[in-house]
Formats: sequence, structure tokens, C-alpha cells
Amino acid sequence: MAYVRAHSPGCPPLAYDLYAFDLFAAPRDRHDFLDWISRSFRSVDGPLGSDPSRTTPALQAWQRDMAQGFPAAGDPHRAFDPDSAAASKNAQYRFAQGAVQANFEWESSGPALFRAKKAAQTRGVGLFEASGREGAVWMISGRGRWEVVHRNDDTQRNFG
Repeated sequence: MAYVRAHSPGCPPLAYDLYAFDLFAAPRDRHDFLDWISRSFRSVDGPLGSDPSRTTPALQAWQRDMAQGFPAAGDPHRAFDPDSAAASKNAQYRFAQGAVQANFEWESSGPALFRAKKAAQTRGVGLFEASGREGAVWMISGRGRWEVVHRNDDTQRNFG
């Protein structure tokens, strides 16, 4: 998974991965969450992974919001051109029952994260910045706010 590959010593990240997820399906504990997201995408390659109807309406809406600025290869409503000057704005999406993986060129990481956070808050879904240095996960916190609930260095904290 990207959150392992992105932090390998001496190996710069080649892609930038974000995951939007159903807040009700995802575990709150950091280790349980990482295991859950990994298992969610274990068997999602091929035609199954490209079918947005496999996921929730909120996650489908999040992906449509993202595709406004970062079109996918199979999106008939957007221009996907791997050879264009704007190729870094292209994305790849994979769909699981309770999550969507979005993969971007590293150069698009800032704009992609900005759009993903805004769309996640609007659509009421969680967000995992898998390729980011902190591996931050945004959910509704115990205080009822959409905020980072855990990250790579939070293994000692309890987020119940």
C-alpha cells in the first residue's frame, strides 16, 4: 500500500494516494484502521475496482467532486490525456464497499489534498492521506468536529 511505499528510506514517492471512507464503516483505532483500509482494497483490482456503484452514495459524490479537477481515465465526462501538459491533473480511482482510493501524480499532491478535504467535509466522509508524511486520518472527532483523529506518530494515544 502507498503508506508503506511512500516512507521507504531512500525511495521518493512516485504517486500520491488518498482514501475517502465511510465514517460508520471505519475503525477509530489507528492500527485497526490501517488493517481495515488494507483489507478493503486487497481484492479490488480489475473491473470490480473501477465500478463506483460498489460504494456508498456519499463516497460516489466525493469521487465526482474530485473528478471535477482530477479526471479519471474511464470518466466519459472529463478529458483524460496522459500525454498532455496537464497530465499531472489526471487521477486513478478504485472503489471498495466502504472506501475510495484516489491516486495522483506527486506534483498534484497539494491541490488534490485541498480538494479532497473540502469534498470530504461537504460529503460527510472521512479522509486518509496515505502518502503524506504524517499519514493523517480525518474523521468526526469526539468533540463533533471534522479533524485529524490520528496520524503516524499517535500510536500511544486513545481516540475512543
